Amino acid sequence: MAGLGVPREVVGALHKNGILVGSMCGKVRHAIAAVASGCDFVVAQGTEAGGHTGTVATMALVPQVVDAVGDKVPVVAAGGLFDGRGLAASLALGADGVWIGTRFIATPEARTVNGYKETLIGLTEDGTVISRGFTGKTCRVVRNEWTQHYEEHPEELKSFPEQFIVSSRAGANHLGPSDGVTADLTKEFMPAGQGAGAINGLIPAATLVQQIMDEAEQVLSRMSGLRHN
Repeated sequence: MAGLGVPREVVGALHKNGILVGSMCGKVRHAIAAVASGCDFVVAQGTEAGGHTGTVATMALVPQVVDAVGDKVPVVAAGGLFDGRGLAASLALGADGVWIGTRFIATPEARTVNGYKETLIGLTEDGTVISRGFTGKTCRVVRNEWTQHYEEHPEELKSFPEQFIVSSRAGANHLGPSDGVTADLTKEFMPAGQGAGAINGLIPAATLVQQIMDEAEQVLSRMSGLRHN
């Protein structure tokens, strides 16, 4: 659920049906408001994340959210995280876990338009851009001709959700049930975080989870050893 102004009645309805509620937060005040509305956990999402994002970086945001609400609910770190080093770093910042998105798009199990996964594999660390061109809201996506057009012609941008409708009607937005769709990648909506530059192949999701856990354990063990030396 979105951060600021999480509706209490919705949280209450979900809780009555045994559903835990989390809120994606890009600012400390969003997290405070989410907890006040009864959310069970918050996701502190830095600007490095793919999709709709704010302006505060993960490294700066996570510990501030932990300080603000970490004694009340679990805090999950998100934004530019893709491996066990990011998990270990997030734990060091006080987070209880991580929310990893883009890396799991590049798995055989993910359902995407044709070419999305391959685009992520070939992307560099600066291959994303924050654009309003697909939804009308600031969204980190793969840089392409569509995003470039709206960088050069911002006067054409509509607000949300009108811009979402524009991109969908133009065949540039297949987010949703799009498995196997052949899209024009020069204009397709492909949310991606800045960690995409580290993706160099498709890995099954279960294998990826195990790799992340193993690497995090190795990092934390090494750091613990350094502390005791």
